[in-house]
Amino acid sequence: MDNSDVSRDDYTNITIATIISLSLAIILYLSFSEIVQTVIEVSESFVTESPLILLYRLICLCVGIYAIVSMFTCGPGNMRVVTRTENKQVVLNPVGVEKFVTFSSWTLLMYVGYFLTASIGQIIEMYNYSNTLLLGIQTMMFVTGISMAFLTATIVRYIILPDEVKIGRDHGHMFLFHEQIMHNFAAIFLAFELLMIEPELHPQLAIFGLLIGIVYLIFAYWLAYYSGGYFVYSFLHPKPKTAPAFVIGIASIIALFYLGLWSITLLNQYNSWLSWLVIIVWLSLIVQFKPDITDN
Repeated sequence: MDNSDVSRDDYTNITIATIISLSLAIILYLSFSEIVQTVIEVSESFVTESPLILLYRLICLCVGIYAIVSMFTCGPGNMRVVTRTENKQVVLNPVGVEKFVTFSSWTLLMYVGYFLTASIGQIIEMYNYSNTLLLGIQTMMFVTGISMAFLTATIVRYIILPDEVKIGRDHGHMFLFHEQIMHNFAAIFLAFELLMIEPELHPQLAIFGLLIGIVYLIFAYWLAYYSGGYFVYSFLHPKPKTAPAFVIGIASIIALFYLGLWSITLLNQYNSWLSWLVIIVWLSLIVQFKPDITDN
């Protein structure tokens, strides 16, 4: 293949242009829509005086914080990445903060961020003090966090784990404590929060799914070009012809997961038992707590 063929087959510029275009579109929407007012209205439905809910939130928060601590103390990680220049898969052993480059680690941070703001917000509400900004941040973290958690669990169970089995690589590290929180319990705990709190979500909040998707893509490209020199996931590489489509898909799918969860809140208005059933069935289809017997 000559240089002209290589040039024609390199879709890096188109991929980056797609990311920039999506970013600008999201900024324009956030600037000219009434999304701030929507967030303020929705955030009021997260307010509760239940001491049991506060206890639940504090327990979830402690579990999340312990998971983060565990990521720092459990030793080097095991991460299969793709180099930017050669587009080849290599295995890295990140330590400490280097582990927080995966989408699932961002899910964990969003999970902890939500339960932290929710706990603080409820505690100060007990003293008749309300902070609109804190409630707004709590709302945005919830809609993005629960969408990311359900997406993470789905990708891990149906894409990452089967691929690990396919190549015959030992993937026991995928079931360590902090991995379980990122891949399974974040979705479970946030889903139960959704059903217990019964917030009045709006479909417009799906924009935050698009936003976090684009932010992560920008971070991934910064990491590849200016820091680590690698992409955490092979489908993030900008050169393939499918890369621009993957960029759009990655940003959109988080929003789609949110819309699916939003539809459950609508169902909850008519039949709460049915909404619990749908959530439990959904969770049972995406979480995996141990390797399949066939994996061995």
